[in-house]
Amino acid sequence: MNYKKVEGIVAAIVTPLTEDGKLNTQELVELTNFLIEKGIHGIFPCGSTGEGVLLSLEERKKVAEITVKEAAGRVPVIIHTGSLDLNEALELTLHARDIGADGAALIPPYYYTVDDPIILDYYSTIAKRVSEFPLYVYNIPGNVKNAISPKILARLQSEHPNIVGIKDSSMDFMNFINFKQQMPEDFCILMGNDAQIYASLLMGGSGAVAATATVFPEPVVEIYESLKAKDMERALKAQDIVIKLRAIFRSYPPIAPYKEALKFRGINGGIPHPPLRPLTPEESQKLRAELEALGLLD
Repeated sequence: MNYKKVEGIVAAIVTPLTEDGKLNTQELVELTNFLIEKGIHGIFPCGSTGEGVLLSLEERKKVAEITVKEAAGRVPVIIHTGSLDLNEALELTLHARDIGADGAALIPPYYYTVDDPIILDYYSTIAKRVSEFPLYVYNIPGNVKNAISPKILARLQSEHPNIVGIKDSSMDFMNFINFKQQMPEDFCILMGNDAQIYASLLMGGSGAVAATATVFPEPVVEIYESLKAKDMERALKAQDIVIKLRAIFRSYPPIAPYKEALKFRGINGGIPHPPLRPLTPEESQKLRAELEALGLLD
């Protein structure tokens, strides 16, 4: 099938919410434009960083619509449409196709431990319904418990040509290597671990879906652009900053530090979706100091 291969740094964006937990459409518009102006190569809404599994079906659709409309073809938008409920995943994927997204990414079924036939049926059912729409498998076994093997991925891709890529957030670099060796040369393999972007690009990866890029796209984009320019030293320095930034964000409760750091940059991400909690004033002050020490805030 004809599709534009996604390459470079794709920002896994937060979902801005108001203080009463409603979708903040204006701030989502601001965030989308902020990232594009900073040179991001793509946008990934409603994933883990975007709290997709906590949003209602209608909220997920609204986030997708706003992001696609505001990006306006300037960069590709890949919507996360995965769900434990196959019918919901299918509805969200059809919606992503119909609003003009550049593709959809899906986690496998979660909570229950499932076998390969269940995973095959889940992706095959969706792929058949959107046979001309690009799909990406989203491998994140630490969160969903069920891993995608290279064998399963190769079978899915051979049976459904519209399965064009994978986001590998397994945190195991050997998985990335095995996917790279197993899949065709034009298959899109996106690193989902911000600490391994440099290494994955050296090994022939297409790019990365990066959470840190939703707040600080500059150093993440720098990794990719410097490697393209064959400036290895500059790329490695940027990767070092991103590794430290990732460690800072991961030292706080989920999602909250990304939204708080965005406020430092003038974008109100609001509160995390309940039951997740915002940072305390003391945590916010500490986060600002840590980011300033990295030279990331003016």
